[in-house]
Amino acid sequence: MHRLVLVATSAFVFVSAAIADERPEAAQKNWSVIVGAGGLYAPDYEGSDDYELRVLPNVRIEYAGWLSASVPEGLKISLLNEDGFKAGVLAGYRFGRDDDDNLALAGWGDIDGALDLGAFAEYKFDAIRVALDVRHGVSDDNLGTVATLSARYALRVAGAMVSVGPQVRWADDDYTQTYFGISASQAAVSVLGYSPYSADGGIKDYGLGATVMVPLGGAWSVTGLVSVSRLTGDAADSPIVADQGSETQISAGAFVGYRF
Repeated sequence: MHRLVLVATSAFVFVSAAIADERPEAAQKNWSVIVGAGGLYAPDYEGSDDYELRVLPNVRIEYAGWLSASVPEGLKISLLNEDGFKAGVLAGYRFGRDDDDNLALAGWGDIDGALDLGAFAEYKFDAIRVALDVRHGVSDDNLGTVATLSARYALRVAGAMVSVGPQVRWADDDYTQTYFGISASQAAVSVLGYSPYSADGGIKDYGLGATVMVPLGGAWSVTGLVSVSRLTGDAADSPIVADQGSETQISAGAFVGYRF
């Protein structure tokens, strides 16, 4: 499923680029298409202290300030865009979790990837952008809802674009139980001897992230990113975090992109 999503995303990018090339020059200026790839070093499941390197596409499409699409954020369509304020609807893909990702999950069964639908709002003033997005898993049961509130400060340093800021995530009962709870059947087959654990929703994590985009010359650029977050509440207290993982979650990556 993951490969199909990545292939479909890449195909959509190249089709969009072709459409942009066929339009008059004035219309082409409304399009921005970046295509590339890179690697992300991150925990092998949310809450884990074991890390893995994942190869991912670097895809970003923007059109006329009202449509954007990228692999991490999904598709966003602005229904309101005025005086620095944007609001609209979104669709994205929530990657699943396999029970063979880590011994802590062995025998529990996979959590399938799912379609997320939701809404977003953001306000930009000067170099600061404050954003809220809410996503609900709709293509599988009990995937729940996650809301992310973030702020970013952007500046230019020696030709590079730097963006840094905090974020906090809230998750409902369904999400927290699905990803951090332990059912009676899961406890019964656990190779590590877990007891059942009921996880309620609330503030799931908070942290800080930074992104640096460096032009390489011509249409090429490289983007580096790093984030540090801290799980909290019932997510942090889950045995797969407190006993077998870590409340502190770190991710870092680097991606090369070509702008059409």
